[in-house]
Amino acid sequence: MRSNSSAPTRFARKQFFPEGWEFCVSQFLELFHRYGYIYKPTGGGNWSSANDKWRLDDSSILKAISLQNQKYFVGTRSGRKTKYAVLDIDTGSKYHNKTELDRLLKVLKGARLSRSSLYRSSFSEGWHLYLFFEEAVSSNIIYQQLVKLLKLSNFEVAKGTLEVFPHPGYASLGMGLRLPMQSGFAWLNKDTLEVEMEREWLSATKALEFFLDVLDSDANSYADFLALKARVQELELTKAGASDSALLEKLDNVIPIRNTSKLVASSESVLLVTSIFGHLPLNINADDWQRGRQFHLQGLTEKSQRAEASFCLGHYFFYGDPSRDLPAIGYGCEQERENVIQDFLSTHHNGFSKDISRGRSDAFAQVERMANWLPPHKRDGEAKTYVATRPISWIKENERRKNNARRRIQDALSALQNLKRPFSTVELQKAASCGRDTLYKHADIWRQDYEALAEGFFAACPDEYNAVEDTDSVLEGLPCSPVLVPEIPLGLVAARQVVFELSLKGKKEVLSKQTVVLKTSSDSEAAWRFKVAKLTHDNLVDLPVRELKSRLFVLANLLTVAPYEEEATALVAYVRQLRKELNTRLTGPRSVVFDQGDSS
Repeated sequence: MRSNSSAPTRFARKQFFPEGWEFCVSQFLELFHRYGYIYKPTGGGNWSSANDKWRLDDSSILKAISLQNQKYFVGTRSGRKTKYAVLDIDTGSKYHNKTELDRLLKVLKGARLSRSSLYRSSFSEGWHLYLFFEEAVSSNIIYQQLVKLLKLSNFEVAKGTLEVFPHPGYASLGMGLRLPMQSGFAWLNKDTLEVEMEREWLSATKALEFFLDVLDSDANSYADFLALKARVQELELTKAGASDSALLEKLDNVIPIRNTSKLVASSESVLLVTSIFGHLPLNINADDWQRGRQFHLQGLTEKSQRAEASFCLGHYFFYGDPSRDLPAIGYGCEQERENVIQDFLSTHHNGFSKDISRGRSDAFAQVERMANWLPPHKRDGEAKTYVATRPISWIKENERRKNNARRRIQDALSALQNLKRPFSTVELQKAASCGRDTLYKHADIWRQDYEALAEGFFAACPDEYNAVEDTDSVLEGLPCSPVLVPEIPLGLVAARQVVFELSLKGKKEVLSKQTVVLKTSSDSEAAWRFKVAKLTHDNLVDLPVRELKSRLFVLANLLTVAPYEEEATALVAYVRQLRKELNTRLTGPRSVVFDQGDSS
């Protein structure tokens, strides 16, 4: 019988993903929508769409990421929900540089999407910035919110410049995106933009492991997704206030009762505050008030924010927020304002304050000082100079961090020494997962060994560190050829894998700590119910005005973290009664005038 040598060979799945990898494979496969997929010949050409009734099977995806599909690159479109979003930046884009990337990351961080991973999509050098989520979110909503966020932050969202995926489409199937881990894919360092690991250097299982490590340890929470929507709303409100010409000039027929500060047209915070209050309140710091408003919407979003949040929240609560029906807790309500700040930080620190999580007594020492601060004209007697004292918990924490950094540097040094080759300080820094300043602060650990091995380092690796790419030899759109991927010494590949795995170790530790925090959710629910029962037990008529204001803030904060919808619904009804009682007290009863004819 005559054999047909051109017949396609069946993908040997177990050869690339042996027994024991079923869970990881299924976790990866469930990320992608299977219908309406796209494909592109590896020899060049444009992307084409498959029939929307055809289903992309598991073997086709695994074959593509195993670098075994020699004919096509494969991509997928979005489904109704997704666990990731991607910002696509092409090589020729004006955002394809370090400065614009940092600005983009800053905008995302301001919207609480601080966790992202940067990859090279293909040999064309384009970037894919992945935003993973712990839970599946609506593809339509995440696309719309990201586009709004970028446009409101002065980014141009357009094809070939900056694109957002998933891209569901309205009158069509939307746009598809290349699958990760195909030929040309690489892991990039967001700080240096250097390649940390090439896909071609790794086996299929090792590449899958690295990708899923990031998915598990560097994903944004559902609360972060909600904070994105809140940030977009805030930017839209700011833009609306800036476009209102009435904010930039005084009306001739209006005489303000209170003195108002002069508007600064260039200040975004001033325009926001003025659009909400109708004027600029006396002595308000617009930047601090806006920052306090952000903390009240999002809670703590990173470490070392407790002091700033305490100060800004105090300023925010002092003036209140008419746009959210929050009354001002001003002079004479220092104790109530202190209680509100403490209660808010206790429920909205989001795991970023260890002192609050552990219930340390000095965790709210700053809150007491900030809530009781008075301007000079409100003080009685001479002002007392504040003498700063460092809490013992801070001293212990600094010492613990120092010892932890030295241990990580020592472990990284030992791992690099075992490779029996010279190493650079950048490699040591990445392996130790520490900053440049921290590394040199503890130079006594590694300096001597580094200098002993560094002699002749660059001379020993001239091709790797001094090569200049010949762009004329790269044919755009063609698949990778053996010339494009130089032969890398096995020792260097192993060393880079060790460094990369050590850098992922720190992310896994963060994930394990977050898992511990999530296990205490049942205790948090019980504490929430206890606080609500305590605050709703008294009769509203018997409470003074300042206590009504304080409870309104506290219950509004508790409403945002209600464990179940049924409990939130019941609390909403009580908050409405509380707000009605407070308004009645502040405005007083209305007089009713009867006509003489109705007096009978």
